[in-house]
Amino acid sequence: MKPIVVVTSTRTVQREDIELKHYPFIDIVPIEVDESCIKPYYDWLIFTSVNAIKLFQPYLNLINVKHIAAIGTKTKALAEDYSIPIEVMPSTFTQEGLLDSLENRLHKQSILIPCSRLARNKLTDHLREWDNEVQRLHIYEPKTNYENVDKVHELIENNEVTHVTFSSSSAVSSYFEKYNKIDNIEVYAIGEITEEKLKTYHQECRVAPRATLNDMLNKILEEVE
Repeated sequence: MKPIVVVTSTRTVQREDIELKHYPFIDIVPIEVDESCIKPYYDWLIFTSVNAIKLFQPYLNLINVKHIAAIGTKTKALAEDYSIPIEVMPSTFTQEGLLDSLENRLHKQSILIPCSRLARNKLTDHLREWDNEVQRLHIYEPKTNYENVDKVHELIENNEVTHVTFSSSSAVSSYFEKYNKIDNIEVYAIGEITEEKLKTYHQECRVAPRATLNDMLNKILEEVE
């Protein structure tokens, strides 16, 4: 019998070996950008998510940039689809991983980071500590899709699924600010940041070896066989 897995991330994948139920917990709401805030030149442009590339792409023609970095294989792949050359992508798909990759390269540089209004400050703060001029440009914000949260809770309560997956801190908060911990099915997290957020709600979970949806689904398959 195939595992029946709830995917709560914005994006999903196609799999023949797993029955996927896609209920995104987060809707991406674009923020209107004041183009006058965007400078004509930066040393570095950093994309931390697929959404950042999608929503910043219309403004790329406004800037000249020497180097571009991205977090995550999906982010890099989308950049390449837009003919955006990615110079640096860390092997660990987190802000911390990118900082490790850039530690000896960035000093007194101008850096633009288009991102979510709720993005963590760690990347920005550390780059500034290294004496860089960092501009954080909010181009979208996450909003909870409560209809999907309620639907997934119903599926869990009725034991209609075998696993539920979380891929972001926002998705975790969307569920656990309304409902109690999950005891009757397996919970999986993409990435250490998501795992840490689940722990704040005392929710046990498993984590994929790499922070991608397919890696998490492969781990689920390995553990049910």
